[in-house]
Amino acid sequence: MEKNLQELAKLVQGRVVGDDTVRITETRSFEQAAKQSITFAVGDYVEHIGLCQAGAVIVESEIPDAPMSQIVVDNAKSAFAQILELFHPPVVVPREVHSTAIIGKNVSIGKNVAIGAYCVINDNAVIGDNVTIRPYVYIGHNVRIGADSDIYAGAIVHENCILGQRVVLRAKAVIGGEGFGFATENGVHTHIPQVGNVILEDDVEVGSCSTIDNATMGSTLVRRGTKIDNLVHLGHNVEIGEDCFLIAQVGIAGSTKCGNHVIFAGQTGCTGHITIGDNVQFAGKTGITGNVPSDCVMAGYPMRPHKEWLKLAAYENRLPDMVKTVKQLQKEIEALKAQLKES
Repeated sequence: MEKNLQELAKLVQGRVVGDDTVRITETRSFEQAAKQSITFAVGDYVEHIGLCQAGAVIVESEIPDAPMSQIVVDNAKSAFAQILELFHPPVVVPREVHSTAIIGKNVSIGKNVAIGAYCVINDNAVIGDNVTIRPYVYIGHNVRIGADSDIYAGAIVHENCILGQRVVLRAKAVIGGEGFGFATENGVHTHIPQVGNVILEDDVEVGSCSTIDNATMGSTLVRRGTKIDNLVHLGHNVEIGEDCFLIAQVGIAGSTKCGNHVIFAGQTGCTGHITIGDNVQFAGKTGITGNVPSDCVMAGYPMRPHKEWLKLAAYENRLPDMVKTVKQLQKEIEALKAQLKES
């Protein structure tokens, strides 16, 4: 594919600075860009624009003396995503039910649905219009999947779970697996049946090998627009609000309630049975040990306000020198005490 810069600017509703006839044949990262490619620059990358070899760059404000043509837009990442889709269109999946798929009784399948090889769809499942179910997917009894959803290879949706419209499950995601519930008596653990389900609302995405447990009773709930990365675990009866980000290796224990627009950075761990407000940000590896109010940034283990954590981290770096100082002061104090006794 080949497009000139004027065509690309029209696609993303941007403004060209420089030569709008530049021919672009591919997309590349900032570091690997070449003369025939387009990339984007935001944040610190803008300062290093002179090192970039791209034929054109997407930016959010004009960069004086940039060595290449620019497309100026409001949101560079979003515009670049549109261009990525243009140059890398998705693989076309045949809109058919593969002959090796196993379809149970009383299954409702909407229009224009694709069901890949060796899928299993159990009794009473409801599959909406334009759903794509890729090979080796397991859909349990009574599952409902909303229109335009995309279920990648090897994903599992257990019985009674409900997926809204435009839900994406990446490869090997497990939705509605048995919640981790046990009663312990005299050192013996007895399993407590987990009879609830999982509800993923519209536009939720779940990454590869992430697991969302079913509820003990009721529903484990992920609300509209939330995006979940790979290798994330949500325990039974967790509730996640709208438009949240859960980055890789986050773990949230059972019955935690989380508000809207919350960001859990990588490897954040959260205890159970707590409440987290809206617009909260957790830095990587934060240990969440209790309730968190809205509109704050937390870090560290145990968690504390981010600014406080930064101060403590700075002090930690100075601890070796501080220990030397304390030891020296102790020696001087002992010497002064000895002088006082002699006098």
